[in-house]
Amino acid sequence: MDRRQVALKLVLDGLGLSVDLGSFDDRLILQKAIYLAQEAGVDLGYYYRWYLRGPFCPAVAEDGFALLAGVGEATGWQLDSGSLKRLRRVRRLLPTTENKAQRAKKLELLASVHFLVRRGEIAGREPKEIGKALRRFDKQFTDQEVADALRELSAHEFLS
Repeated sequence: MDRRQVALKLVLDGLGLSVDLGSFDDRLILQKAIYLAQEAGVDLGYYYRWYLRGPFCPAVAEDGFALLAGVGEATGWQLDSGSLKRLRRVRRLLPTTENKAQRAKKLELLASVHFLVRRGEIAGREPKEIGKALRRFDKQFTDQEVADALRELSAHEFLS
């Protein structure tokens, strides 16, 4: 297990998420949770780009599958206190529902809105404009869902 995979495992543990990649929703949750962790300041060295379901990083998927295969151990390693503090902010964003489809949809919305705003793909922060951009990417989020996501991201200091 390389250092980035160890760090990925520690971040997932810090977020209270298991390494479960059995379904598409599991993989979507992994991608969006790690995207948000990095945006909170936990630098794992992953580069995200826009893909069909929002921010995506092939290396996160590869490292997730390596973790699932049990390549090496993460014992004896721990995150620094600053990273743990940043992960608490991310945890507050994670939907508490046990329904994976709902959890994945909410994380997709949060990560997608954040990505578009932070990367300057949208001029301003008008929910209607962001919603329009998301619909161009075939995302069926309502303007109200976008407004709620903006409020939540701002409340947890993901958008200043």
